[in-house]
Amino acid sequence: MLSRFMSGSIRNLEREYSCTVRLLDDTEYTCTIQRDAKGQYLFDLICHHLNLLEKDYFGIRYVDPDKQRHWLEFTKSIAKQMKSQPPFTMCLRVKFYPPDPAALKEEITSCVWSLFLF
Repeated sequence: MLSRFMSGSIRNLEREYSCTVRLLDDTEYTCTIQRDAKGQYLFDLICHHLNLLEKDYFGIRYVDPDKQRHWLEFTKSIAKQMKSQPPFTMCLRVKFYPPDPAALKEEITSCVWSLFLF
């Protein structure tokens, strides 16, 4: 009987993965994601953590075991994109550069940019 409870809890652990995202200022944000979580979920968590509203300029990158860099696709499952075993490590990066960074509307985006540029 006890083995049934233990196997259930092990199964639950396999449904959640630890994920660490290195932010632009080299701090790390660690969270737990569900096995079937999509990239958009993780990106939204990070943007909420940073209070980042102008999301269009940023993305999440990861490096596969062959040292190839990839952008995390927001519409696909994170676990299916990662070729390594959990815990997953990724980086928040600038994906698109605005033609005029001074024209950014949100102060937090400008602060994030200043971290990136200097």
